[in-house]
Amino acid sequence: MNSPTKRKEMMNRLLKGQVVKTVLAMIQEGTPVTMDNVAARCGVSKGTLYNYFKNKKDLLNSVHEAVILPIKDGSCKIFGKNIPPMEKIYAFVENVYNFHKEYPLYCEIIQSQRSAADAVKERMDTTIIPLANVCREGMRQGQFMDADPYVMAAMIFGTVVGPLESLTYREEPLQDLEKLKQEIVRFLDKSILKEQERSL
Repeated sequence: MNSPTKRKEMMNRLLKGQVVKTVLAMIQEGTPVTMDNVAARCGVSKGTLYNYFKNKKDLLNSVHEAVILPIKDGSCKIFGKNIPPMEKIYAFVENVYNFHKEYPLYCEIIQSQRSAADAVKERMDTTIIPLANVCREGMRQGQFMDADPYVMAAMIFGTVVGPLESLTYREEPLQDLEKLKQEIVRFLDKSILKEQERSL
């Protein structure tokens, strides 16, 4: 590969990286994410932005892919660890809530831009199927109640993520995210573990 081509690829990566950081900062601030706003904040023309992204949806999908990759990697590491199944679920809860603390408005904005089919496929691939495997493992070890592993995985996902999705609809704002996380863990213990495992 010749030097001008390498330089162009490097510039492309740098600009895309800058766009991701800019969009995340705008989401954090509550600034509207528009092509005009992103271009201005990145110090490029709107036309330059359109050289890289077809439209706002394409831009947000690129941001989503860049952000979701470390989350996917983190989940793969959690689900692949040689630790007890319930410890994997606790680590999953921690991972979700750490992400929410870092990017509280992210899911609300990005998910509103994505198709339901894309969201369901991603949820199945990155969370439900791996959680179902953890549930099977817990059942094989006699720690989890016997149930359809996909039902249990969907219940875990809903229990962990549902309260975060409801934050903007609450009559009173949530005061303590850590307390909410502890309540979710307690609920998961009661819902998943067999009686003898709960008393340990």
